[in-house]
Amino acid sequence: RKQSSNYPLEDVTSKDMACNVGGDTGVQGLISVPQGAELTFEFKASLIDKSKPRLEPGHKGPCAVYLKKVDSAEKAAGSGSGWFKVWDEGYDSASGQWCTTKYTPTGKFTITLPKGLQAGEYLAKPELLALHNALEGRPQFFTGCMQIKIEGEGNLVPESTVSIPGYVKASDESVTFNIYSKGKESTYKTPGPSV
Repeated sequence: RKQSSNYPLEDVTSKDMACNVGGDTGVQGLISVPQGAELTFEFKASLIDKSKPRLEPGHKGPCAVYLKKVDSAEKAAGSGSGWFKVWDEGYDSASGQWCTTKYTPTGKFTITLPKGLQAGEYLAKPELLALHNALEGRPQFFTGCMQIKIEGEGNLVPESTVSIPGYVKASDESVTFNIYSKGKESTYKTPGPSV
C-alpha cells in the first residue's frame, strides 16, 4: 500500500499504527503467494535519497510481522481488529544484536509464512520498533502494509487476534525498554501478542 511518509510513528493510539500514514486505504493489485511462501520486506531511511543508509544504525529494537484476513485486501481498512502475529525477533543474545541491527546493511528481512493458513486475501504488516528514544516516551514504530492472496487449501485460523491500534500501550515495558542498560537485553519481550 502507498504511504505518504516514512517518518516514525510515536502515537501508539493512532490508526496509522496499522499501515502507516495513508496506508489505511487500499490500492489496486494483489500479490498471490503459495502456502509457506517467503515474504521480503524492505525499509529505507529515505524514499527519495537512495544514498542514505537503509536503516539508521542507532535505531535498535525488535521486528515483527502481522497478518489480517480480509474479504478484499484492496478495499479493507488496515486499522481495527483481526490482526495476528506470525513472526517476531527481539534481542539475540548469541550474536549480541537487536533484530534491526541484523538487517541494517540491506534494510531487508525475509520471513516464511506458516503453512496451512486459510486461503484468501490478507494484509501483511511488517514492523520495526526503534527504542533509542524510548526513555523519553518516544518509541519509534516503522511500518506499512502489503496486500497478498494466499493460495492453496489451507484452513488454519488464529486462536486469537488483536486490534491495531490497541495491541500495545505507551506504558508497556516492551515500548519503554532502555536499550542502553547493558546486561538486561536478554530479558526483553517483544511488543504485542505472541506468535
